[in-house]
Amino acid sequence: MSIKSVPIGVARTNLCALVNQTKKGVSIVITSHGRPAALLVPVPTFGAPWRIETPDDPKRYGDLQNPVLEPWQ
Repeated sequence: MSIKSVPIGVARTNLCALVNQTKKGVSIVITSHGRPAALLVPVPTFGAPWRIETPDDPKRYGDLQNPVLEPWQ
């Protein structure tokens, strides 16, 4: 991942281009009067959530498809 520093005036003018760069993995530090003021970073991507294919003991978990229709115990 690379980091790029851009003055706030340039960032204001070229915001769309900077967002496209962040989509490619570039982090952008926006500076004001030569000092860092903001950080524009790519949004982290997450994989598919972890799921169990079949529960180890179906009685323990109950009906996972229609839990509302289970009888009260």
